[in-house]
Order: sequence, then C-alpha cells, then structure tokens
Amino acid sequence: MNGLIVTRIYKCCKMNRLHKKYRNNIGMNLVCALFLFCLSGCIMQMLYGDMPDTLESTPGIYALKGLNSPYDDFNAAAVPPPLKMDAFIVFSSNAASQGQNYSLETGRLQIIQNPYPRRRQTTPPPLIIADERIGPFALVPESAGNHLGPTPLVSSSISERVYEETFSHYLTLSLNLDKEPLPWSGQGHLPSGGVWMFDSDREGKRNLYFLDENGQIKPFFGNLSGADDAYATYDFKRHELYFSSNRSGSFQIYRYRNTTQDTRFSRWLGDSSLAEKIEPATEFSAQGNTLAPYIEGNLLVFASDRPGGYGGYDLYVSRHEDGRWQKPFNMQKIMPRGVELNTPANEFRPSIMAMSLRDYHQLRLLIFSSDRPGGMGGYDLYLTALPKVDGP
Repeated sequence: MNGLIVTRIYKCCKMNRLHKKYRNNIGMNLVCALFLFCLSGCIMQMLYGDMPDTLESTPGIYALKGLNSPYDDFNAAAVPPPLKMDAFIVFSSNAASQGQNYSLETGRLQIIQNPYPRRRQTTPPPLIIADERIGPFALVPESAGNHLGPTPLVSSSISERVYEETFSHYLTLSLNLDKEPLPWSGQGHLPSGGVWMFDSDREGKRNLYFLDENGQIKPFFGNLSGADDAYATYDFKRHELYFSSNRSGSFQIYRYRNTTQDTRFSRWLGDSSLAEKIEPATEFSAQGNTLAPYIEGNLLVFASDRPGGYGGYDLYVSRHEDGRWQKPFNMQKIMPRGVELNTPANEFRPSIMAMSLRDYHQLRLLIFSSDRPGGMGGYDLYLTALPKVDGP
C-alpha cells in the first residue's frame, strides 16, 4: 500500500519538478506547496475515484404516501430542493370533505440526494424521501367552491454562495449554490414581492386569484367572463406569465408578456387594463385540451389529452432554445427504460423542483398527480427524478 501511494505521488508530482538553478528559498516553498497539493489530490483520487460532477437519482416513480389519501390529492407545488431538503408543499385535496369540495392543503416533504462519482459507482444512490400531511393552507381561508392549482410566483435563483452541507465521502469538496430553497415558513409566507396564485369556482366559473401583500384575495386581470381560467405560472427568464383557459372552446395555454419585468406581482396582477395584451401561446396548441403549464428555467411542462398519448392526460415538455419554445413532446420519451411516467391512466399537473450547484448538472425532480392503479385512491401525488431534456 505504501509503495502504491509513493508511486501515485511520484506520477502526480513528476511534471512539477523545477530546474536546479531556480531552487532558491521561494522555489523550495513552491515545490513543497505543489507536493502537498498533489499528495492530497492523489490520495483522495485513490480512495474515492474521480470527484463527483453529477447529481442524479436512481430512476423510478415514488408515491408520496404520507401526503396521499383514499380521495383525490393533486396540483402540488413545492420549493426547489437542495441536497438535503425540508420543504413546505401545497396541494389540492378533497379528503377533508370526504370527496366533495377541493381545498388547499399543506404538507412536509423531506428529500436527501447524495452526489456520487460517476466512475466509481455505476448507478446513483436512491432518493431518501419522507412526507406527511400538515393541515389546511392557512393563507387561503376555506370558503364555498373548489380551490385548485396553487402556485407561488417567486424566483428561487440567488447570488452564488457556498453550500455548507457535508457528506461523509466528500468532506473536502466545496459546493457553490446558485439556486436554493425559498425561505418559507411553515405557513407558506413568501419573500417580499412574491405572491400565491390559485384558481377557484367560488363565483361560478373557474377563475384565477392571487393573494396580495396584505393577504387579501384578488381576481387576476386575465379572467374572462364565461370562460374557465386556471393554473398560472411565471417565466422568470423571459418575464412572461402563462395560464390555461377554455375561452377558445377547449383548454389551451395563454400568455402575458410582462414588458416592465416588475416582479412585485401585487402591483399589476389585478390591473384590468392589461387584459388586452393576453395572447394564445400557439406553440403549445393541439387538438384536445392543454392544461397546467409549469416553467422551470428553460423547460415548460404541461398536461394534455392530445392525440398520440398513452391514454387520458399525459405529461409533455418543451425546451426553450434559439430564442423560442421548441415543439413539445411526450415526456415518456426521455424516461429510462422501465420507468412509467405516462400510463393509460391520467397524469396531471406537473411541477418541477430544481436546485443547481456550479460545475454540476442541475438536479430536477418532477412532482405530478395520477389516478393510475396501485395508489391509495382517486388521484395520488408522485415524484420522479427528471432526466436531462435534450429533445424527443
């Protein structure tokens, strides 16, 4: 073993030898520093292989059993996860009314994902998941009607900082975050400027609402009389608001371009003069219904019952490239073999939880709901690791 260490040190340090005429005191200090650097690097490489540059998860579909019930549980939205995540999650459920009306519920979702060195391990470690229901979403008081589609409008990008969590085999590895969990309390309060949106049929048709900075429920300026409007999401890269509406006869995706780039949403979400600027997002249109858009970075995911799927509603994705959204495709095409994301049942309301570390691939987790066989009843919530999306 000692001989092997000496051999590895020799190989690492061979190229760092200095010519004799430069070996003064400063030169000797430099040689010593280089020697110690190579020694530590060679020993770490011997023990652990190449240091990790990838965050991945074992492929699979994970049922969130602590959140699910014999009734319908869906429309989940949660914070982006770090390597160790303890997240506040909001979802729709009719469990409290035993299958009657939908209300907004909260839960706790804990996930641990360890990094791994690709050349030393052939498969990534599995996600470690724990989840539990907490109770009603206190910020939206119970009222008549059904409350669905909770969505926080707030950015999770940050100025780069050191990620301070440590892992047993990578204690010397420095990780730098540029996207992290939102500092939400257990009640769901958002940072300054952020708002919660949801949809409700409290006044008859299904309309979108938001909570202003005083906690008051206000109608979205884009609601159209006689139509159903639902599922808002915001694109923080291009400053565009997307939502679903059946104003054309079937549900399709519509867009508002926020040219002011103002992210204090309470200042303009209720401004009715902006309604004339809403336009159909025709790049996502298709025969059938297209619902529940959700944007994370350069990805837009949604649910649709368009022809060519696996049955019922399937999940689709579009990637923003070359200045535009590319043609959407069925997400089953990018899933690893044996991992059934889309099935003959319904898969609905996808949302992406993402975190990123500098020099790492981004870790993205997809939460969705499905009434597939094997659940607790009705629609249940599921989670899966999202592979890298390059195209169909």
